[in-house]
Amino acid sequence: MINCAFLPVFYEVHYNRKYGISVPALAADYDHTENIWLSFLGLGKFEIYNFIYAECRDLNHFKEWITDLKGKDFLDHNITQFNNWLDQQNSGTEDTHKGPAIINPARLQFWEEQGYLKVSDLIDHTLCDDVRTLICTHLNIDLSDPSSWYTNHPDRQGLMLQVYQEPRMELIRRHPKVHQLFSELYDTQQIIPNTEKLSFNPPETTTWKFKDNILHWDIDLSKGKEYYIQGLIYLDDVPEDRGPFTLVPGFHHQFDDWIKSFETLQDAHLAMRETAQRIPVPGKKGDIIVWRHTLPHAASANNSSLPRFVQYLSFSKL
Repeated sequence: MINCAFLPVFYEVHYNRKYGISVPALAADYDHTENIWLSFLGLGKFEIYNFIYAECRDLNHFKEWITDLKGKDFLDHNITQFNNWLDQQNSGTEDTHKGPAIINPARLQFWEEQGYLKVSDLIDHTLCDDVRTLICTHLNIDLSDPSSWYTNHPDRQGLMLQVYQEPRMELIRRHPKVHQLFSELYDTQQIIPNTEKLSFNPPETTTWKFKDNILHWDIDLSKGKEYYIQGLIYLDDVPEDRGPFTLVPGFHHQFDDWIKSFETLQDAHLAMRETAQRIPVPGKKGDIIVWRHTLPHAASANNSSLPRFVQYLSFSKL
């Protein structure tokens, strides 16, 4: 059985929230600890929350689900790593960058000024092809048959594909050069990959219209200020007409002062959308786009003749 002291704490918190029971006072760093626990165990937030809130019967059922999903050997190893992290958080571990720098001075200046980067040639294109094939297989898509691109699937929510547990995704998610890119932007090697999802965005048609182009932030203001980096990798070429990622460059400079004038994040979203000027960020297969989470961003409509394929990437500081 799983030997992890944090697991029943996690379960109790979400069990209580599920049934509207008052949650006991949590440690100030609970949310961070939960996030790191999920990352060590390689669990996507959507998949674990969906199970907890929609299917889970009790704590034993939860343990069985995790064991079936990840395997006992994996859990034993990674829970040990998580426990070691808990013990060493304040140990002052040596932290130095390794390998050649990806972020040269020009890129760093652009990052500071604009709040995003597009970085090419870090990932072998065959890794992108493998994940693109995974998406097509999972959704039963035939790229030579456009009629197959629009069928419903339980894991498909808009352009998001809620798939997390796949070795082909792990090869990109845990690629040393991806780790290096994020470690240089976070200025620490002490980071861990989050288990993120995929995206499939087919071309618009007369009967299928894109609905996910609304500028937004993925921010919880109740958690205070933080420096967080989001990212994605294009799994195929994404020219400007194929639904490229869009963002508002430089907005991070004004975010902290600007957000103070609004009572809620919803109010801030509405005001931002009236004035913010977005730009598209097209790219080639294998291009990685990273951006500060205080930049408004969104996907865009695909007006080309082929789908757009994406894998999302992010890391958390340990």
